[in-house]
Amino acid sequence: MPEALHSDLPPLVPRAPHGGPTATAFTGLDFSVNTNPYGPNPALLRAVRDADHADYPDPSYRWVREALAHWHGVTPDEVALSVGASDLLHRLARAFVPPGGTLLSLHAPFGELARAAALARAEVLIVSERPDRVPPGTALVYVGQPHNPTGHTLSPLDQQALAQTCAQAGALLIVDEAYAPFLAPGAPAGDGTGPRHPATVRLLSPGKAHGLVGARPAYALAAPEVVARLDNLAPAWHLPAGTAALLAALPPAQGFLAATLPRVQAEAQALARALGELGPVAHHGTPYLTLAVEEAPAVAAALLAQGLRVRDCSSYGLPGHLRVSTRTPAQNAVLVRALQSLI
Repeated sequence: MPEALHSDLPPLVPRAPHGGPTATAFTGLDFSVNTNPYGPNPALLRAVRDADHADYPDPSYRWVREALAHWHGVTPDEVALSVGASDLLHRLARAFVPPGGTLLSLHAPFGELARAAALARAEVLIVSERPDRVPPGTALVYVGQPHNPTGHTLSPLDQQALAQTCAQAGALLIVDEAYAPFLAPGAPAGDGTGPRHPATVRLLSPGKAHGLVGARPAYALAAPEVVARLDNLAPAWHLPAGTAALLAALPPAQGFLAATLPRVQAEAQALARALGELGPVAHHGTPYLTLAVEEAPAVAAALLAQGLRVRDCSSYGLPGHLRVSTRTPAQNAVLVRALQSLI
């Protein structure tokens, strides 16, 4: 391709590292993925299987938006649908971050958002405390609620204050609630984690808590003008029939969370206590925790050789730490024994 024709195209940016499967075959125990080990939710799996896969759906997915809007107490025009939260993050960056703009993140952002910013030729600023002001030129502010992998959260008052700070600066606040259901097992998921604010985009990834990450369900709740811009960047029929059916069936399928998430939380706490005997552990009620170890990449490689996958946190700016997500008690015991032999 002639240089003159591609000089203004987005740069080629490597894929963001993630936990979970790779191109290399793996049949062991995967502690690198933050998902409900007791999934998939049978009701949602049934919705995926029973979906109409033979015909094109309504391209506006109105029935899905209406079901989620009624559950959350918003209008259908305040619901944006997606295959995975990653797609919504890329669309948010494309819609709102101009070249040379700034994305501010409280702690390290999810890798896909950092990659989306790089593709938009935007700068990413990382802060460790809730900012009292947003630097000029900041278009988006990102908060994990809770953050992955640290587990840090903002109180509702702090979240509201940050949203107001963003509004005054003309920025949008992205509140990533991917792991919020794990913090309050049995609570009505439709209630959300904080107050509504017109400058806030709530990002929800229910596949994690329901053990259906492969279906890639995700959606955002935001002001109608924000949703319109997100929809503008989505292709026609951007949801497969099964993912659309899963999202529409989500509101009445919450009993699964009440039955399983208290177990997940208790088992994550037990795992944190066991690993705390081996080194400093940071755990704040999420299904995942971090363990400080010397030579974390080497320890992760040694575990992988034993058929146990964990996440090296170097890409999060946390070298010397492993992220571990709970599985069942018997499987957790296998990991603890393996780490005892390595540390």
